[in-house]
Amino acid sequence: MAYYASPNLLDGGPDYLAANCDLMGVVFEYTFGDSYATVTSNLLASVAIVSGNFAMSSSGNDRVCTTAAGLQDAAAEAGEVSSHIVFLKTTATTEVILVVPETTLVTINVGDPVNFPSIPITWHQPTA
Repeated sequence: MAYYASPNLLDGGPDYLAANCDLMGVVFEYTFGDSYATVTSNLLASVAIVSGNFAMSSSGNDRVCTTAAGLQDAAAEAGEVSSHIVFLKTTATTEVILVVPETTLVTINVGDPVNFPSIPITWHQPTA
């Protein structure tokens, strides 16, 4: 499964994600480098997210940015299997900020409630 981190995220780290992500969604298909238009056309469900929905912490020497649990939306598409969670910037200059695999691979139908789990995203301390 593909992962993706935008250049802005790579430069700005977890603070960039928390400050700029305003939509979290689940898509049925993602290929590395897909455009914003492609990603948004593949959304099954999405939820508005604000900087307060991200918690920063440490795990040993690593930094962790964790999304809030309990964010929920009804699905927009029928009969598709979830494949990735996407973090998007929808205002001003749109951007696919981060894409991570969605590991349950469930089929989402119209009207099914979609509960977004708490997702920890870890920035690892470099080691020799």
